[in-house]
Amino acid sequence: MRNGKYVLKIAITMDNPFVLYGYKSPDLFCDRDLELHNLRNALDNGRNITLISLRRLGKTGLIKHLFHQLNLEKTDKNTLYIDIMSTNNISDLVKEISTALILFEKQKSKRFLQNTSQLLGGIKAKLSFNTITGSPEIELGYKSEMESFNDLNLLFEYIGKQKKDFIIAIDEFQQITNYPEKGVEAHFRKFSQDYPSIRFLFSGSSKHILETMFTDSSRPFYQSSELLYLHRIESQIYARFIHKHFSTRHKNIKIEDIHEWLGILDGYTFYVQYFFNKLFSQGKKNNTYELMYQVANEIMKERENIFINYRNLLSANQFKLIKALAKENGVSQPTASHFIQKHKLNQGSSVNTALKALLDKEMIYLEKHQYKVYDHFFAMWLQSL
Repeated sequence: MRNGKYVLKIAITMDNPFVLYGYKSPDLFCDRDLELHNLRNALDNGRNITLISLRRLGKTGLIKHLFHQLNLEKTDKNTLYIDIMSTNNISDLVKEISTALILFEKQKSKRFLQNTSQLLGGIKAKLSFNTITGSPEIELGYKSEMESFNDLNLLFEYIGKQKKDFIIAIDEFQQITNYPEKGVEAHFRKFSQDYPSIRFLFSGSSKHILETMFTDSSRPFYQSSELLYLHRIESQIYARFIHKHFSTRHKNIKIEDIHEWLGILDGYTFYVQYFFNKLFSQGKKNNTYELMYQVANEIMKERENIFINYRNLLSANQFKLIKALAKENGVSQPTASHFIQKHKLNQGSSVNTALKALLDKEMIYLEKHQYKVYDHFFAMWLQSL
């Protein structure tokens, strides 16, 4: 109360500029100008292109940034994004593509009901809408593999008949190699050949599988797509981006401290975004190095139960090896005698077995001949042990 009157205090919230999931706006998207140019050059000139990167390095954000630009420009191309990571067979794939098409028609077409009826009538699917989210839900009842392939063909026939060309982004495309059905690659190659109005932007995180799909002369997709590799954002550019978003919101932060933490986090997009998201959320005017250190400790404490579960899932040899890799910030020869002796590991054959297991579990990855821990916060926690 002030002078006998009640004063209403309104808390002003400030949106956190460090986006962790999805895509918000060009202003909150950092760099990738060269990769964006290469994607557009390929697609504008009728070439398929495949974007390859490690997980959580920003490939999905880049695709959505590209589509945002294309949609703003109102080009003569429609865009369709489909994530097939959760699919296990052709039936799942048909559901994902159908759902994406229904959402596209709902947003873009004045003839939504008519077009949707035509689409679903062709593939004999039942459509309902989730009562809570409002999102479409597709029900399919296949009795044979042939029926599922037939519906996949009908979906692309429907897309190919549209007045505008389509750019279709299929994220985690390597997933089709895990389907029980044979010939999925050959079908997609045929779609690419039969429908010149459709260009594909494939993407995924399994470098070896995707490279083999497009460079092995015995595979259907041989030389049918150019490959584009997504690497880390250059440190100077990323540091300026981070500094700008703090300073424009009247928060102080030293550029040299940003560089320091970019180094600690290996410039890995998701972990950099997460760290500076948490730092920004502290709401401090002065973001000192000491505060950054506190935030790092908070993150490790918050995630400690997850890290302990990681440890419980690993054998003793696997845990000793991953801890050693973390402490070295990456190792090129984990079976070398000096590395084994330094970290008191078992003999080389045991290290090889543990190394393969950690790679299979995607706890570590190989980049530029260096084995590194995938989860950088887990690596920091291991270093602190």
